[in-house]
Amino acid sequence: MRIHSLTLENFRGVERLELRDLPETGVIVIHGDNEQGKSTILDALDAVLNEKHGGRSRAVKAWQPVGRDDSPTVTLHATVGPVTFTIRKNWLRAPKAELRITAPQRGDYTGREAEDQLEEILSRHLDRELARTLFLRQDDLGDGIAAVGISSVTRALDGADDAESSGTEDTALSAAVEKEYERYFTAGGQARLELKEAREAFESAQTDQETAAAENAELAGHVDRFDRVTERQAQALADLPGAEAEEQELAERARVAAEAEERAGVLRRELQLATEALERAESAVTQRATLAAAVTDAEELLAERRAGLEAAQEEAGREATQLQELGERRTAAVQAQKDAAARLRTARRELRLVTDASRRADLTTQLASVRELNERIAQLRTATAGREITAADVDAVEEATTELTLARRLRAGAAARLEFTGPAGETLTVDGTELTLGDEPVSVELSDGTALLIGGITARYRAGHTAETGTDPVAAAEQTLTALLEELDLPDLAAVREAHDVHRRATEDLAALLRERTSLLGGAEEEQLVAELARLEEELADEDLPDLDVDAATRAVEEAEDAGEEAGRLLAEIDEALAPWQQRRAENALTALNVRIEAAEESLRQAQSALDSALAGASDEALGEAVREATRAREEALAQSRAADEEVAAADPQLAADLHEGAVVRLRSLHETVARSREDLAGLRSYIEQAQGAAERLDKAESALEAARHRLDSVTRRAEAVQLLRETLQRHRAEARARYARPFAEQLTLLARPVFGTDVEFTLSDQLEVSQRSDADGTVPLADLSGGAKEQLAILTRFAIAHLTSRESEDGQVPVPVIIDDALGSTDPTRLQRMSTLFSRMGDSGQVIVLTCVPQRYERVGGRTEYAIEDLKSSTTLL
Repeated sequence: MRIHSLTLENFRGVERLELRDLPETGVIVIHGDNEQGKSTILDALDAVLNEKHGGRSRAVKAWQPVGRDDSPTVTLHATVGPVTFTIRKNWLRAPKAELRITAPQRGDYTGREAEDQLEEILSRHLDRELARTLFLRQDDLGDGIAAVGISSVTRALDGADDAESSGTEDTALSAAVEKEYERYFTAGGQARLELKEAREAFESAQTDQETAAAENAELAGHVDRFDRVTERQAQALADLPGAEAEEQELAERARVAAEAEERAGVLRRELQLATEALERAESAVTQRATLAAAVTDAEELLAERRAGLEAAQEEAGREATQLQELGERRTAAVQAQKDAAARLRTARRELRLVTDASRRADLTTQLASVRELNERIAQLRTATAGREITAADVDAVEEATTELTLARRLRAGAAARLEFTGPAGETLTVDGTELTLGDEPVSVELSDGTALLIGGITARYRAGHTAETGTDPVAAAEQTLTALLEELDLPDLAAVREAHDVHRRATEDLAALLRERTSLLGGAEEEQLVAELARLEEELADEDLPDLDVDAATRAVEEAEDAGEEAGRLLAEIDEALAPWQQRRAENALTALNVRIEAAEESLRQAQSALDSALAGASDEALGEAVREATRAREEALAQSRAADEEVAAADPQLAADLHEGAVVRLRSLHETVARSREDLAGLRSYIEQAQGAAERLDKAESALEAARHRLDSVTRRAEAVQLLRETLQRHRAEARARYARPFAEQLTLLARPVFGTDVEFTLSDQLEVSQRSDADGTVPLADLSGGAKEQLAILTRFAIAHLTSRESEDGQVPVPVIIDDALGSTDPTRLQRMSTLFSRMGDSGQVIVLTCVPQRYERVGGRTEYAIEDLKSSTTLL
């Protein structure tokens, strides 16, 4: 397919757009701002080829221009295969279709016949799936392409594999198999229609048979259970009298054992009380001995602590003497340090005053020099103010003066002249200028209109018809020179040169003064130095300046600092010697010893008081008698408790209680069995009566199940047969498509290497859709690529398809144009440059139409043709 021209009228927002005389090969760039109608061109092309003129769908109605009652119209002049035609379609308000065929045979058609003829041409000579693929819209930039679904590509790839390839797939057989397969299965392989109904009928019959079998089995179970329940009820009624007698006997034995257990418990509590009384008597004897020992220990501790009191007192006195002596020395050292600090503050203040006074003198001198330079700079700036006479101005005046001199000389050599002689002193007027005669003749150039005034007579020279007419070169040169001098406000060339030299010298002097001023300021701002001088003047106004220079004041500071450091070192030495004594270890030790002696005396008083109080309450003999009496009482209680425990062991109350509980449980269970059997038998009688006829229902269900099984087997055999045939066809088709992948991948890789690098490879699906890109950095799925890489790959894939299909065409060109709508917006400059080479190569074998708002992206594409969208909308198309 070759597009020769395309015209849009009243199509969406485009009132009229005409694209004509397109080259048959090469890159065609149509550019313009957004929303100017570039994408509409692609929509209009699709509409004129595929949309019936009578269509009124929502998509067709969207073509109606807003605010105008005009019919959307598209006219296409193109060649498809051997047929060259022009198709014109109107939609909506005045729908019509007109087709004119100009080759290979002429013909004109309208209406439905025109669309039928167009459909015949397109069906026979155009691969529409290839056209849809190569018409790349903005929304398709990130999507993959299933190339195997394009018949032109399939033929190209099949032919590229080997000589034994068939060239096409048996689509009729595949369609018939698919139709038969869809009779039994869905696209996902699930059963449907006849197979599903057969399976459901079998499952329903199987369910009915299982239900009938379960009902029949349930009836047999109810009969068996009725017999077992009857037998269990009779047995329970026979066991009831013996169980009741056993329960009464075991209840009496459990009562006797419980009374023995209760008596033994009372005696055990009496034994516990006797044991506790004995322990209290023995504890009183032990406590009395502890109190006596505490008095002895307190006396020994007090004597031990009083023995070291004298030595501690002597050590504390020596410590106090050392603290007094070192404290006096430290006080003297602190005073010396304070005197040195005061001396240092005085010296530093005098140094600051002397330094500030010196700085004030320096600033005064520096700023005086700066002010002098400022005055000179101001004078030079005044001198250079106004219009600057540049070297270009001098050159222009020199050139105008030279031109005037040359014009005058040329005119003097070529013009007619009139010479006057006469008495010296006589005058005449030429063009208003008075001339005085002398000894030499006066020569006057004559030009058309020259006026001579001699006395009262005026003569005016008129050139003949053969004389040259036009602008006077001399007058023109004079006018140019005069205009330049008036602009510069100077009388002549010498004045211009002098003004230029004066301005240049003044500019150089000004630059030198500015450099000198910058050096004098030393990188500071003049205002900063003025502010600093003002501050120093204010601070030193009321100060008595010392009679010192900066060096003497600096030495005084250093001497004061040395004296302060010496006083500090002496104070540090005294503090170091004083630190151990300031801990007052001897004084603290004496204080602690006195506190411990007082505590020992108090402990002795407390121990003695406690012992005296205990002796006053009971004597040692009374405590011993109490222990003996408590021992006798405990022995008697122990004997009685042991006898009671033996009686309990013989009766075994727990066993007796457990045996009685078992008898009670058995008696209760027998009563429950009788009652539950009576209820179960009543229910089973009802079940048995309701289940009559279960065997007959089971026979009917088994017959229906066997019939459903036969039908399912028959349908399943047919479904499995078509499934096997379909799988076999798909396997062979997959093998064929696997052969297609190699030449397609080779073509895609060949185009992609200049963009993605020489090590790039692609993974293709069985539909020849790119799924992964691999290079030295790894493998990345298509969905994870950047936006720029996706749009580059979308274009490269279509270029690969175009190259493959061009090999199958008779003229070696791509069967349909490649149309790309506003791509490469996310592509970096380097890859954009490389993509341009591929566009150039693609243009060698077919039409490549690019719709873009940034034509600069395609500046490197060779042999391109550019159209501005605004020009295409005008009445005269730029070619």
